Amino acid sequence: MTNRIIPVRGLTEGAILAALVALFTIAATVLPVAGIASTYISPIPLTVLVVRRGIRVAVLAALVAAGISAAVGGPLTGLTIVLTFAPLGIALGAVLRARKPATTALLICTVVATASILANLAITLAISGFNPIVTMIEGMRQGQQSAVGFYRGLGISPEQMEQISGVMRQVVELMPRIIPLIIVIGGLTTAYVNFEVTRFVLRRFALPVPALPPMSSWRVPAFFLWSLPVALTLVWFANAARAPFVLPDETLQMLPPDDVLAIAKTPASRYPGVEALGLNVFILAQMVYAILGLVAAWVLLERYGAPRWLRWMAVLFAFTTPQLGIAVFFLGLADAAFDLRGRWRAARTVEASS
Repeated sequence: MTNRIIPVRGLTEGAILAALVALFTIAATVLPVAGIASTYISPIPLTVLVVRRGIRVAVLAALVAAGISAAVGGPLTGLTIVLTFAPLGIALGAVLRARKPATTALLICTVVATASILANLAITLAISGFNPIVTMIEGMRQGQQSAVGFYRGLGISPEQMEQISGVMRQVVELMPRIIPLIIVIGGLTTAYVNFEVTRFVLRRFALPVPALPPMSSWRVPAFFLWSLPVALTLVWFANAARAPFVLPDETLQMLPPDDVLAIAKTPASRYPGVEALGLNVFILAQMVYAILGLVAAWVLLERYGAPRWLRWMAVLFAFTTPQLGIAVFFLGLADAAFDLRGRWRAARTVEASS
């Protein structure tokens, strides 16, 4: 029975950190600039509580912080703690308390952060009817129009303007279909930043926190090589099965024949969900292989003694030059398939020993 009693010191520490969580959460909803930093800081007190005092104290502190935030900033502010900051902070603290590897901690926190984003979107849409994703897409459309006007003012030729506008339109049209990938990337980014900030803070408390492996050693599992073939197969299957073209007789009588023909020729997939899944997997694979390609290029340049500034210039050119970006993608694909970095390190070891 005594094991269930929370020590007074734990309650005191929990009360102080609960007040910090409430303060950071209110700042995240009120202050526009400091709110961004507060979003990543708010889960940290709960993580510290779990590591030092256990999950029960952290859950109690989260409920107290939610009550304080709801009383000061409104119910939605308190709900933010329950849905966003508390799950992430408690999950990270539980993983660190169990002394799991850093990659496991990052993976679990990514799942929790992604679920929190989905819950926040659902609650926001249900309560206020405000859809932030639609707002983001509309903002991108307005930004596209502003960019086109800016380029037109620079005197760019109509042919180049049409090419730039086409690329921008494709990006805007693509955004609604890759929303799942955007949410997952948002969860991963939130988990990574929170992990690194928490690790920095806990080290000041003399609490050991494992570090992520260096980026030069990052690899993907062997099954990830199937991501591109599977994604292309899904997209092909969805596009091969066209939805039947059916229009009511009243509509056919009202529309001119040319309009009916144009509608009939418009591609429509019978399985849009399958197509969206394949598209998300394809873009995810592209991003992963591009990152691996940059890492492999960095290791290769380092092997031949290139200075750090030259390596950073190569990374910058990879982002700004399409042809170099394609080369980086294929380099990452080759590295994932044939372990180029491992071969280069082995060759360097042989050269050093000979």
